[in-house]
Amino acid sequence: MWALLPVKHLSKTKLRLSGVLTRAQRRQLSCCMVEDILDALHTTAVIDGITVISCDETVMSLAAARQAEVLNTGADHGYAVDVSRGVEAISDKLVDKVIIIPADVPELDAADLVCLDRAHKAGVTLCPADNDGGTNALVFTPPLAIRLMYGDSSLDQFRKEAKKKNIPVTIAARDRLSRDIDRPDDLLALQRQPGGSRTWRYVKSLNADLLRS
Repeated sequence: MWALLPVKHLSKTKLRLSGVLTRAQRRQLSCCMVEDILDALHTTAVIDGITVISCDETVMSLAAARQAEVLNTGADHGYAVDVSRGVEAISDKLVDKVIIIPADVPELDAADLVCLDRAHKAGVTLCPADNDGGTNALVFTPPLAIRLMYGDSSLDQFRKEAKKKNIPVTIAARDRLSRDIDRPDDLLALQRQPGGSRTWRYVKSLNADLLRS
C-alpha cells in the first residue's frame, strides 16, 4: 500500500485555530502532526512507500529526512487538485492499494493502517471523520475511478459518487484516525489523551484556559 500525504503551505494551515493560536503556534502544530504521521507510516510493513505532496520547504525537508518521496506542487491549488496530482505522480508504481491520509490526524498508528489495509478489498475504502461528516482516509485500488471531494459531508459525497459509478465502498471507522485537529475542542480532546506523540506534547504545553476561550 502506497501512502499519499498532502500538506498545505504552513502559512495556510489550521486557520480555524487562529482565534486561539498564533501563526507560529499553528505552524509548529502542523509540523508536529506531519512528523507524527510520517513516523506512523514508517512503523508498519503494510506501507510500501510514501509521497508527500506540498509546496512548503519545511514540509518537504521533513519528508526528505524520513526518506519519503516529495511532489513539489509549486503552490497550493486546492486539496483535491493537489491530491489528484499525487495520484497521477505514482500511477507508474506497481502498487495494489493507495491510501490518502490528511495531515491533521496525529493519533494515527500502525494498527489503523493495518486495519485499513485488511479492510480494503476493491473499489474504495473510507474512514469517516468524527465531527463534520468528512473523510479522514481513503484507500483505493488503482486507478481511482471517482472524483476526489473533500470538506464537510465528503463521506456522503464519496458514497454517492461510488454508487453512481457502481464502485464497491467499504466504511472502516478507526477512533484515532477519525479524530482530526480543526477546532479548539479538538486540541482540548487531544490534551486529555494519555499518549506521548510530538503533537500531544506540544498541545499539552499550550495554555488550556486559552483553548477553552
